[in-house]
Amino acid sequence: MIDIIIPTHKPGFYLYECLASISKQDFDFKIFKVTVVLNGPKEPYYSKIKEWLNSFNFNSELLYSNVASVSNARNLALNKCVSTYVTFLDDDDVLSCNYLSSLISKIQSNSIVVSNTYNFFNNLDESGNDYLTFKENFSSSNLIKYRKYLSNACCKLIPLSLIGETRFNENLKRSEDAVFMFALSNRIDRIISTDPNAIYYRRLRENSASRSKYKLSYEIKDALVIMLSFSKVYFLNVIQYSFMLYITRILAVVKRVFLNFRSD
Repeated sequence: MIDIIIPTHKPGFYLYECLASISKQDFDFKIFKVTVVLNGPKEPYYSKIKEWLNSFNFNSELLYSNVASVSNARNLALNKCVSTYVTFLDDDDVLSCNYLSSLISKIQSNSIVVSNTYNFFNNLDESGNDYLTFKENFSSSNLIKYRKYLSNACCKLIPLSLIGETRFNENLKRSEDAVFMFALSNRIDRIISTDPNAIYYRRLRENSASRSKYKLSYEIKDALVIMLSFSKVYFLNVIQYSFMLYITRILAVVKRVFLNFRSD
């Protein structure tokens, strides 16, 4: 059984397109459940999402929280998970029809399976390469070499046993995915890819939070909070976590601030 967790905040029609891609999966609908967590303003969004979910045949549940937080939304869903595996899906993204079946076919104990990833604006036929795009299958225990696949929580299948009691840091506005995946890294034996034709399509939206610009002073303050979050995970159990992986996480935060500063 797979739990598909979708947090959403004031969604547009793109959420329907996301749900529609799930309805086209070449996978037994009895083997997965979709949990949509609406966070922030409730109406008219709750009623519309309920209507959309009722139009599909897969198992689903709609949760609501007035706390406008993607981390809080994901944690609410995680707290209710009873399936063997979890996959996170952003509300404006789209899956290829073989996404779930390809993920589950590659899973191994104490490993995560990652799908291929492409970007698109409005038309899937005009999708382009993402930083997570790959051309050939891979399977590796070298988490440092494949660390980019630990930068977000989507595009992958994660055994619930690896997640355990780990939850997303609700104090973070950005990089909550990377901190969450780093917290799991001490339990991950391998990173395994699907075949390249199993695709997670990431929608690029100009007004999305991940593409927003901030003042340098905010970027620096935010970076310090994120680095502190990585450090708390690492130093609470330095024996279990990779020091080199920890350093790469810190350097990635510094690099982002530097690149944002240069682009201003």
